[in-house]
Amino acid sequence: MQLKKSNFKVCSDEELMLQICHGDELAFDEIYLRYGKRLMGYFVRMLNFDKHIAEDALQDVFLKIAESPEKFDGSRSFKTWIFSVAHNSCKNYYRHQTVVNNFSEEITYLQDGINESEFLKTASKIDGAHFRKMLDEILSELPEQKKEAFILKYQEEKTIAEIAFIQDCPEGSVKSRLHYTLKILEEKLKLFKPVN
Repeated sequence: MQLKKSNFKVCSDEELMLQICHGDELAFDEIYLRYGKRLMGYFVRMLNFDKHIAEDALQDVFLKIAESPEKFDGSRSFKTWIFSVAHNSCKNYYRHQTVVNNFSEEITYLQDGINESEFLKTASKIDGAHFRKMLDEILSELPEQKKEAFILKYQEEKTIAEIAFIQDCPEGSVKSRLHYTLKILEEKLKLFKPVN
């Protein structure tokens, strides 16, 4: 039984996926409306601001949903699942381009590390456009895993546990990646730090 389009607005993502499994195209359209723009932003940032590659990656994710909606486990969060699918698309892209190197070292997460809230407060007080440009340049130079951990945490507002699930690694590795990235950002963006 298909629902009317207006009813989709009140459906959860998980309910929409159930409808998609039953062949409901309008449910698919609603999922696309909810996640298309957000995932496009994620892909643009993750794929070094190449809009064409990002569009291809976005199309691939929604093609996978259309072709095999039953792969979604309804007992899980759809938001986390779709970002893990997007993550895997980025991984495949980097692997294909031989951009991803195998990293053997992980920096030990330090308890007395960077003060994240201070860093974010400083970032919010400065010239946003210039800061954003520099931030994007620095992030594009980082290894894929560290860049993605930062984007998922501070731009997509995922928890450490969600990031660990998406990146298929222990939570300690996520913390280490975030610590490393914040340390690099603090050093390279110190010109934005106000002098007391």
